[in-house]
Amino acid sequence: MYKAIVIRLFPTKTQAKLFWQNAGTARWTWNWGLALQKKSYSETGKILNINALKRKFTEIRNSEEFKWLQEVSRQVEANALIDLNKAYTNFYQKLKKGERGGLPKFKSKGKSIPSFCTRSERVRVYEKNLLSLKKIGRVRFKAEENLENVKFYNARVKFEGGKWLLKCAVEVLPKKSAIILRGVKMGIDVGVKSLAVVSCGRRKRVFKNINRTHEMGRLNKQLKHHKKNLSRKKKGSKNYLKEKYKVQNIYGRIKRKRHEYIQQTARKIVNMRPKVIVLEDLNIQGMMKNRHLARAIAEQNLYLLRMLIERKAKDFGIKIKLADRFFPSSKRCSNCGHVKKDLKLSERIYKCPECGKVIDRDFNAALNLERLAY
Repeated sequence: MYKAIVIRLFPTKTQAKLFWQNAGTARWTWNWGLALQKKSYSETGKILNINALKRKFTEIRNSEEFKWLQEVSRQVEANALIDLNKAYTNFYQKLKKGERGGLPKFKSKGKSIPSFCTRSERVRVYEKNLLSLKKIGRVRFKAEENLENVKFYNARVKFEGGKWLLKCAVEVLPKKSAIILRGVKMGIDVGVKSLAVVSCGRRKRVFKNINRTHEMGRLNKQLKHHKKNLSRKKKGSKNYLKEKYKVQNIYGRIKRKRHEYIQQTARKIVNMRPKVIVLEDLNIQGMMKNRHLARAIAEQNLYLLRMLIERKAKDFGIKIKLADRFFPSSKRCSNCGHVKKDLKLSERIYKCPECGKVIDRDFNAALNLERLAY
């Protein structure tokens, strides 16, 4: 099986210049290919296939006018064209399904994420903190995993949050867990007020919303301050770029903290060792249409939480069951089964008109989901 990993890179000033050169060449190649495809479609009604696109690029790469293209690895430019071809393929596949899909767009220097692909088979680890990249050399790195004698796949270097990262996949052996599962079931209700409310053997456990913590509030305050400063700088100036990197750095810190918390929450849930976990099959796209809740829902990363729980549960041998999308988990009383159809979103305490049960709304939903496991 394959595992996606992220490696933090610490390039020297010379290596950082080479990174920017590779990223700029990849962006230029994408824009060149997209302009050629648009021209081909306007003239013939068809776009070029990947092989024809590569042949035309080879011609200009070997010309005197574009000799600077040879300063970076050929793989950087070839992968930019492959990415463009995939973008067109995805666009046409969505059209066939009747879905809306945007055409590939030109990448601007200021807005697009600087990135480039490198030859995965040429990525090698030397000692504990050095890895080599083609035409760049040995770069210092930091990673949580032991990368000695590891084969890399789909290696891509990105500049995110003011840091250079190497994102790739490595082959790992499937884990055989020796953990003994308990004879309990679990229901998980996710939401905006709390990330998740869990009922495991009818016992309640709440995982808070990290976006409402003091630390995240402080980071959002810093972000607002630097974005205001950025809006006052002259575009393209050195001060504008300095402020822009500060904004990107804060965005990166917020993103990493959210992702780490989701990882920790998924691990804690699986460590309760239930036999079955019942999850909600939420329509995230539909929920995002509510303009009052769209931002709060997006910040919760609910789909990522579900994906991680399913992945970790599989390693432990825990069964996953999805509740029907229209199952009234919040409106049904966990005591008598009565469905309260007029339940409002603002009602955080569930009061059953039939049996008089008074219970926290989210825990009531988690109890109803837990019962589906039987």
